[in-house]
Amino acid sequence: MVGDTPLPGRGFGAAGGATVYPFKLGIMTLGLGASVSAGKGTGESLTITTGSGSTAATTVTPIFRTRALHVIPQLSINFGHKLGWSYLSAGVGTTRISASADATSTMPEVGLPDSWNQALNFGGGARWFMKPRLGAGFDVRFVKLGSRGATAVLPAARRTQMITFSAGISVQ
Repeated sequence: MVGDTPLPGRGFGAAGGATVYPFKLGIMTLGLGASVSAGKGTGESLTITTGSGSTAATTVTPIFRTRALHVIPQLSINFGHKLGWSYLSAGVGTTRISASADATSTMPEVGLPDSWNQALNFGGGARWFMKPRLGAGFDVRFVKLGSRGATAVLPAARRTQMITFSAGISVQ
């Protein structure tokens, strides 16, 4: 793949999860749950011209596409009451990453097989309920993907981090 290929910097997706609250410890409530999120991003193609005049060379970089699926159990500490609370949570789970690059005039289409990586997930957010069972919420989450050595099928991958921002409807 061309080294100047811009990787997707931002993507869009959907997230969901469920939590139960088995223990109340004074002003804190302990939560156990899991979250699932999926997203995808697309980079842009660049036209790079080197040299000038009759020695000019033009290279077109491929469009690079990525998809991620996170499945992560979580432990949370919640502060507040039934109609609104904030929380901090963390968990360790797996993330499936898939990537591909479109064909260009100098390169065929390239697709990497899906791979599952261990992921550390931590973040926080808040929920507010305006009606008895319906509310709004937001969440900021950091997902740290571990590094991976090269295999016969997959290239090596270095440790990286993704940040997700979620906002939406909460059901109680």
